[in-house]
Amino acid sequence: MTIDFGAEIRPNSPLLHGANNIYPDGGQGLLAPDGSFDEGHMRFAAGIGLRTYRFPGGSEGNLYQWKRAIGPLDKRTANISGNYRHPRTNEFGPDEFGRLLETGPFNEGIIMVAYAYEKPQDAADWVEYMNCQIGENPNGGIDWAAVRAKNGHPEPYGIRYWEIGNEVYGNWELNWGSYPTEGDAARGSANVEHDEITNMGGTLAFGDASRYVFGGTKPFRRQRAATSTSWRDEHCATTREPGQTFYVKFPPVDDNDPFRLVIDETEWTRVETFEASSASDRHFTLDPVKGEIRFGDGRHGALPEEGKLIYLDYTTGPQPGYVDYYKAMKAVDPSILVLSCFEKDSFYEVMAQNNLPYDGVSRHYYPPSARAAKNMDLEEGYRLVMSTCHAIGKTVEHHKQNLERYRNSALEEPVKLWFSEYGANGYFGNAAVYHSLINDHGADVGCIMIHSLFLNNRSSMYDESGLVRSKAFAIAAFSRLSCDVFVETEVEGGRSQGLPPVFASASKSNSAREGSVVLTNTRAGEAVNVQLRMKGMPIPSKPAEIWVAAPRNGNPFDENDEADPDNISFKRVGRMHVTAKMDITVPPAALMVLRW
Repeated sequence: MTIDFGAEIRPNSPLLHGANNIYPDGGQGLLAPDGSFDEGHMRFAAGIGLRTYRFPGGSEGNLYQWKRAIGPLDKRTANISGNYRHPRTNEFGPDEFGRLLETGPFNEGIIMVAYAYEKPQDAADWVEYMNCQIGENPNGGIDWAAVRAKNGHPEPYGIRYWEIGNEVYGNWELNWGSYPTEGDAARGSANVEHDEITNMGGTLAFGDASRYVFGGTKPFRRQRAATSTSWRDEHCATTREPGQTFYVKFPPVDDNDPFRLVIDETEWTRVETFEASSASDRHFTLDPVKGEIRFGDGRHGALPEEGKLIYLDYTTGPQPGYVDYYKAMKAVDPSILVLSCFEKDSFYEVMAQNNLPYDGVSRHYYPPSARAAKNMDLEEGYRLVMSTCHAIGKTVEHHKQNLERYRNSALEEPVKLWFSEYGANGYFGNAAVYHSLINDHGADVGCIMIHSLFLNNRSSMYDESGLVRSKAFAIAAFSRLSCDVFVETEVEGGRSQGLPPVFASASKSNSAREGSVVLTNTRAGEAVNVQLRMKGMPIPSKPAEIWVAAPRNGNPFDENDEADPDNISFKRVGRMHVTAKMDITVPPAALMVLRW
């Protein structure tokens, strides 16, 4: 292996070391009951070198409305879970997120705007709230910076990166394009098996990118009405309360098409007001912009029978598109980057055909899981994970090919691919992701954000018990134990099933007095001997620390858990003198770091 410390790839940016998280339950335990940040969570994030935080989440944030989550806690209104459709409390809102970036270990933040659920004006107001000075008020109307100051933070937070939607193209998400035309569905239930716009099925339920880019309308039939804080049936049944209000799931309502409301197979009549309604008249009013449905008080307008669900026929729209968000948000702060979440080829094509700008494309990458590999022979399963995680680089090449294929003169700067979520299979799979994106695609990648941070399930890196799961170890290797600038490496040696003997990355400090080398053995069952040759860097006077992540019992798939937290560990195991040529043995299935 040869390292050329004079050949720089890219800075070791905070954006390379991020994690996706979700806002409910105080950011999944991130906030202590007194409103401070939990010391254990902060210690963990700093210890492994996490530097970037995505808020308010991915699928969970698809129904998020930011204005419900600011101000005094007792004045905040619940949001609706984009995963489970029930109410979610807002202890961890935009101000807590901003404060985390100012006082915690995180340096950068990415905000995901709920596509179409938050309108472009809402997104522009959010940019103003997070980024503008008091009195600047570029939108007119409410001075959102002054509101922020009233809520305890006079100075802007300065959030530069904004993503419009989360996986909206997929038939597993809750949004107007991917929701079934007939009836209702839960998130993850393949909402639209066949799309009437494209005459296609599968993962483009939303249709091609034209609908994402420009917005549009869509008819719904027999869709159940919701409340302001829930889509779940148990929360959305009628009561005998006067003046009950319900909502269409996807406002606004297109008043050019008929609106039909049915309870118990009986159709009710829309009126402008209840002034002329009797106690027996089955009347309702509709605010088409808010999608708000209101019933009478029992004197003017009948009360619906208790415990009934409301069924609606309506057309949603016109819904906004990416171009509307881009224009509105950039008008507030031209320095921000507005990222598209529509990672499919048609986005590049539609934007180029119409000569429209965009600042980046967000992509999510979830390779075959370690669980599937467990059913294979150990060596075969290990190499499957290593190869598919390392293949994340192919998606960057595809992105670059699309930029070339669909030339767009509106793009003033190189457009990067942003991995705002990726799934890591163990420390070794996570390391393979890093090696690929940093070594081969350093100039083309905007961020690398693992899923997930504190989510209370097996996908998290840190749980309530204080356990640090092994997939976090690679972040520590490439963040905390690496230096300021990544440099070029070259590995020679016999490849096996397409993989080199080791994946390798290296970095140096800005002063060139410090350096690091990260080596990941691509073989589960045997050690690999590496002859390391270094060019263009002074030999340090102090020895290098040696850190190793490896399974105690030889099986990297066993993971660590509360019963055996050290089953897979990441420890400093010794020191060695650094010379221009060194022989190093990397243990089986090991991630090794030399740091001087």
